[in-house]
Amino acid sequence: MSARFFGIKFFSFWPLQISGWTFSVLFPLAIWWMGTINEPILIWLSFTRPISGFLVTLALRPYCSDLFQRGINPYVLGPVLVFTAIVVGWAEFKGAYCLCRIAGLSDLTDHTWVAVWGNRSLTLLLWLLLYFGIKSFVRHSEIEREFQRSEIRLLRSQVNPHFLFNALTTIMAVRKDEEKVALVIQSLADYLRFSLAQEEVDQSLHPLGQELDALENYLQVERIRFQKNLEAHMDITAEARAARAPSALIQPLLENAIKYGQQTSQLPLCISITGCLSEDKLHIAVENSGHWVQSDPARSFGIGIANLRKRLHLLYGDEAQLSFDNSESAVKAQVSIPIWNPA
Repeated sequence: MSARFFGIKFFSFWPLQISGWTFSVLFPLAIWWMGTINEPILIWLSFTRPISGFLVTLALRPYCSDLFQRGINPYVLGPVLVFTAIVVGWAEFKGAYCLCRIAGLSDLTDHTWVAVWGNRSLTLLLWLLLYFGIKSFVRHSEIEREFQRSEIRLLRSQVNPHFLFNALTTIMAVRKDEEKVALVIQSLADYLRFSLAQEEVDQSLHPLGQELDALENYLQVERIRFQKNLEAHMDITAEARAARAPSALIQPLLENAIKYGQQTSQLPLCISITGCLSEDKLHIAVENSGHWVQSDPARSFGIGIANLRKRLHLLYGDEAQLSFDNSESAVKAQVSIPIWNPA
């Protein structure tokens, strides 16, 4: 499961630093409540440890951050962290012990001060291991997220050339009709404006209604291209239009329906686009008249669907579904995605 489900912000330094040392107060409270330790100096050292530990680890943070940025080999870093924990644990213990002596508390026996020193060193070593472990996890997660965003942008950018090619082909077909040429160019410009806007804000999701409005321009180009041989309509609920969805969610399905539907359907080619919300999911269906055509992997057909499938997997994992149903007279593409922000 991708790190996005855990919320990377949870692993920031201050929430963990404060909550971790606050939670450590439970240990001296437990030994005090059970009466395990009765010596005043040990009780005082136990109750002041969370405070001194918080301050010491706060002072260690810049040192640890510098080590992490240098990218030291783990086989070298391990001994360095153990040495640091022992030395700093000793310094912390001696500082706390001196305060105890100044306060007039009784002295510690030889075996007791070794145990206290060892406990503080082990705690510091645990803090150091957690610090470097969490930093590594966050860095790996950020790299993974950036890689996914880059791959999604690349896959998304591969969709637009298909529409551009179709639009240019249409312009060539109606080049003698100035009114239709102007309409095609305007529809093309409006659609590309939508596409570029998605790239500029660098967002993975947008209200589905934005793509639907852009697809009206797409269909305008296709209607001019096919003239009376294409009938298309949309039936999308207001809730579905407002739902946030990935860019180019419907276009590959629509492009696929037109591309293969024209090969097998009786004219006019009929296409319907429906969408609704159900069970916390957005359901989209694109249906075309005609029958199923098996695409040839050696050709470029179906690349839009393959890209869509991969983008959905990168964004939602196994929570997104893309399927095709076919009968003798129609083919329906169906996609379902959860209503939540994957980024």
